Amino acid sequence: MVKKFPWLLLLWLLIPLLIWWAVRDIRLADMLQSLRRLNGVQILILAALNAGIFLLISGRWWFILRTQGYKIPYLSVLGYRLVGFGISYFTLGPQIGGEPAQVYYLQSRHNIPATRALASVSLDKILELLANFTFLLVGIFAALGSGLLAELAPVQIVAWMAAPFVILLSYTIAVWRGKTPLASLLGRLPHGQAAVARLTRAVASAEGQIGLFCRQHPSAVLVASLLSALIWVGMTLEYWLALSFLGIHVDLLQGVAALTAVQVAFFFPLPGGLGALEAGQVLVMEALGFTSALGLSVSLLIRGRDIILGGLGILWGGVLARRHTQASLPTQAID
Repeated sequence: MVKKFPWLLLLWLLIPLLIWWAVRDIRLADMLQSLRRLNGVQILILAALNAGIFLLISGRWWFILRTQGYKIPYLSVLGYRLVGFGISYFTLGPQIGGEPAQVYYLQSRHNIPATRALASVSLDKILELLANFTFLLVGIFAALGSGLLAELAPVQIVAWMAAPFVILLSYTIAVWRGKTPLASLLGRLPHGQAAVARLTRAVASAEGQIGLFCRQHPSAVLVASLLSALIWVGMTLEYWLALSFLGIHVDLLQGVAALTAVQVAFFFPLPGGLGALEAGQVLVMEALGFTSALGLSVSLLIRGRDIILGGLGILWGGVLARRHTQASLPTQAID
């Protein structure tokens, strides 16, 4: 694998370098002292808030499925989404990788056609990414306003962060209008392999289903988008509370800018943004005038939360693998 993809080795070597940079000047006693500020009640508040956020994340996908006409129990959707998160978190890639498992569960356990299952997962992911990139743009402006990026060229930063947002938004509009841009791109590949042809047909069908959904249910797309916005409000509140509980008091612009660094870290093609998260929070906290130990404490708090959530997802995936598939024919609202 390393001989075939040498860049994988570089990615794995990047992790210890980033971690070394993050901890190079930190005394263990200082970090432990900052973490001791947390008490049981505060941890429970953060856990409850994070659970509510994940319920909303799963609820967006559940709402899309319900609008499609598939009456799947919410707890089942929650479990599938949890498994998807666990797979994405512990594998290489920018928080992507668990989606095939979500499609598989819809197919195998609820008899949902593959293209419709793929369409629901893809639409949920598109709305999630649009919300993420929107927040990144807001975060960049917040960082510029708070002076964190004063040494860099603002226009270049905004342009760099806006590019993926514009591409994704353009793709969404094209699919909404009935186009199949990704399938068209795949269609340009050599057709010698049957697998490529099957993939192209599946993607074209899924994009067609997404476009049909958007045109027939624009109000549902709006509700799902509002859920995405509410999710980010919750995530911002959770992060601000975590900083406050650790004794880090910042204004709104600084808090949003610091949270942006967390989001950027998760776009690194590393498992859970390992190393990038730690280095990013140390860098941001130092820029805000706090100690590097506090920055590492923030990252460890986030890391612990996500490892627990991802671990639960992997465990639940093991439980589902041992259960017999119990398929139930759904009621379809879209033909």
